[in-house]
Amino acid sequence: MSHDPTTEGWRQVVPSGLPETANPLWQRGTEYGFQARTEHANGRGVIHGGILATFMDHSLGLMVRAATGGGMNLATIQLDLHYLAAAMPGQFLVGSGEITRQTRSVVFVRGTLRHGDTAVLAATGIWKLLAPPR
Repeated sequence: MSHDPTTEGWRQVVPSGLPETANPLWQRGTEYGFQARTEHANGRGVIHGGILATFMDHSLGLMVRAATGGGMNLATIQLDLHYLAAAMPGQFLVGSGEITRQTRSVVFVRGTLRHGDTAVLAATGIWKLLAPPR
């Protein structure tokens, strides 16, 4: 790994439901980090948009889970992505976001994925709060 996140206050977390290829996941406060690797690159050598989408979907979902007390089951019902810049292998990408609105059953969120000061991806989404399984 070209970057040691622990030197900047990040801690590794074990998320449920995140594909193994996207691990490890790092957390610092309400931000989530991801070390882009060569295996995540497409044929042009940049990080595949699907990998970025997976990471952003999972990161925003974790933010929604934390904001709703952590005990709710939830599902992404809409995720809009805007790819702004290429991400490259070796970069440490940071996802952050905020809740923009919450009702009894849905949560609206927006966020960005960055490498340093460069925004790589902007996202908005809606998460459904689900009843516990019976």
